[in-house]
Amino acid sequence: MMPNRADFNWPQDDRQARWQSAEVASPHLNRRIPVIAAKDIPYIPNANRLQNLSIYLPQTAQTAALIGTPVTSLPGTDSTARLPRYLVHIHGGAWRDPRLTSASIEPTVAHAFSGGVLPGEGPGLVTAIASLNYTVSPLNYPASAAMADPPVPYDAIKDNHTDLAREAVHPQHVSDVLHGLALLGSLGLADGSYILSGHSCGACLALQSVLQPPRHYGLGHLAEPPCPAALLGLNGLYDLPRLATADGLAPFHAHLREDYERFLSRAFGTDKDVWPDASPAGFDPASIARRIREGNAPRLVVLDQSTEDQLVPMAQRERLTATLAKAAGLRLAQGQRLTGNHAAPWEEGIMIYQSLLDTLQLLREDQ
Repeated sequence: MMPNRADFNWPQDDRQARWQSAEVASPHLNRRIPVIAAKDIPYIPNANRLQNLSIYLPQTAQTAALIGTPVTSLPGTDSTARLPRYLVHIHGGAWRDPRLTSASIEPTVAHAFSGGVLPGEGPGLVTAIASLNYTVSPLNYPASAAMADPPVPYDAIKDNHTDLAREAVHPQHVSDVLHGLALLGSLGLADGSYILSGHSCGACLALQSVLQPPRHYGLGHLAEPPCPAALLGLNGLYDLPRLATADGLAPFHAHLREDYERFLSRAFGTDKDVWPDASPAGFDPASIARRIREGNAPRLVVLDQSTEDQLVPMAQRERLTATLAKAAGLRLAQGQRLTGNHAAPWEEGIMIYQSLLDTLQLLREDQ
């Protein structure tokens, strides 16, 4: 049973849980796009600064009337539409970067709610976009220059202070995502009503949160999330052990092995024998098939990977594809939208939005 809003102990006068006017932008659009948003909504009591989510709506006469009112539901929860109405996104950042937040979805939001700038798109395809933050893991000393623009290192002992927003060790990342989905469920997110997307480690989190039950991670006290209509993985990390081995990285990415090993050890622990259980590429296809039959996992997964990605090898998508291809009842599609460097999809927005449109079309074909 999904929780209701009463389970979330929100403050009586919390402006973060109220609809506000906002603007979003994309480098591919020549104007800023007005939207209605509720940003940084905590999804657990006493949340740290990253245990929250943001929701964006298109600006219409109906949504403008929400400005200043509490967030009590997602728009269109009473819709009889056969296609999903919402996108829920999980950002990347190697499980460790506190600077990469839910706001990274805003270029995508700009395209989704710009009023129609892409050939063949129509109004009202998606009526809300939610973006999840989650507690990140400590960042090792010294910060490696191998990864682009590494964030400020954090170690509670060396820094002589504790930042609870940077103390996560698996499965807390998954736990946070499940709490975020539960809050959205209390607002009307339902089975089949949304597409769940993720970029980089966010793609890993998306698959972890849906393709396995919470008890797989020792989180049996948490409810199953609403089942998405589809999963969309973008430049994702799916086979954790192979990211830290010489044979798991092509020559173009070989210089990243030590950095991968460092941040994976902080995010998942130093015992590499437990990493496969956390890796979507290592999930049991029969278990995934059973979850599909039971209505806990979607029948469609779309994976896209840029061949120009300087941080993630194509082998990650290939390894996950080999696993998912064995899951009975699952339709697996390869996306064709991602180009450029690792961050290009969320920085530009247009590629994630095009991938969303493609996923909606695939779902339409299955009706």
